[in-house]
Amino acid sequence: MLALAFECAGLGLNAALAEDGEVLAREQLSMDRGQPAVLVPTLQALFKTAQRQPGRVDRIGVTLGPGGFTGIRLGIATGLGLARSSGAAFFGLNAFDVFAAPETDTCNLGVIIESRREELFVRTYDAAGEPRSPDSLLTPVEIHERYAQTRWIGSAARRVSADAVDSSPDMAWVARHLSKEPVAPGWLSDGQGQQSPLYMRAPEIGAAKSK
Repeated sequence: MLALAFECAGLGLNAALAEDGEVLAREQLSMDRGQPAVLVPTLQALFKTAQRQPGRVDRIGVTLGPGGFTGIRLGIATGLGLARSSGAAFFGLNAFDVFAAPETDTCNLGVIIESRREELFVRTYDAAGEPRSPDSLLTPVEIHERYAQTRWIGSAARRVSADAVDSSPDMAWVARHLSKEPVAPGWLSDGQGQQSPLYMRAPEIGAAKSK
């Protein structure tokens, strides 16, 4: 089972290719913008490094957000295009789940995702790995007032805690688990066929032109 997973809605580009539970190739690029120009060449390079053909991919996992509007749309469009041309199954994933997936202890865990605004995308987890409350868009001050988390991870963790380390989603973890049969855990399996973007805030629309 050959699986591709990638994320381009955040601060960079993360992609990985795995087969039967083994990661064959991975790439992580740090960049604020410019993902549209490098996404397809990066994915092509992954297949070349792994000596596999894109048409052989069986499953494709892509984050649906939250994150940047352009990156979310780019990821979904590219993933669906490749899935339809190859016949692969498409898995649309919540970025919060992807950030939290490799964590073995979710007690008092909080995930903070950069929004490029004052408000940040926030989710907190209980010890069973379930969300403690609805996903939120909050300022760092509001986060401190609302949550008493002991550990923050994610692309904007340091904006909430000076002791935290900003991190990127581990798409190699996603690719490795998508390349196994059956797909697990449940949230990963539930992503099959999901395509709706998770924006969590109103679309950015420019001011109307004055007449």
